[in-house]
Amino acid sequence: MKYSFNIKISDDKQEHIDKLIIGAFSNESGSNIALKFLAYLLFIEKRPKLDEDVGWQVTPDLTARDESGELCLWVSCGSLSVKKVDLITTKGRDRMPVFVFRKNQREMEEFHHSIKDKIKHMDYVNCISFDDGFIDGLGDALDRTNNVEGYIGEDMITLTIDNSLGRHEAFSALHRVGFPSAE
Repeated sequence: MKYSFNIKISDDKQEHIDKLIIGAFSNESGSNIALKFLAYLLFIEKRPKLDEDVGWQVTPDLTARDESGELCLWVSCGSLSVKKVDLITTKGRDRMPVFVFRKNQREMEEFHHSIKDKIKHMDYVNCISFDDGFIDGLGDALDRTNNVEGYIGEDMITLTIDNSLGRHEAFSALHRVGFPSAE
């Protein structure tokens, strides 16, 4: 199944109008699609790509490249082992932060706690999560075609989704762990 998003989102600097299509794997939940979509929105100014094969032993959910074509952003929204986090941060250190998105603070803190003493380059790992119920509610509200308007602030996000299921309005704080490296 494919999800189409007609996006009109603003932040403190500018408004972004974009169209995004996310292809869902057969066993992929609406919640995981919602996480990928939110990751895209949070990094929309970097013109990220979804599911790009970068030739490493793991495929990111989202990447961005700088003007020279070098990776400058890695985002993962699914399960990620300690070994894979270590591989990504070792290969990408000094040039890109790694962002891990989780549904809520508890999942984010559990993940961060499970890797913090096992990763050589932990200072490149940044975790982002949302309020309880926000991701599941968003995932349940998605349809094949979605018109999305919203605002992304430094510490919160507000969205309105219109589709054949109706209108869904949601907001959440952005919870973060990590962030010692520049974005």
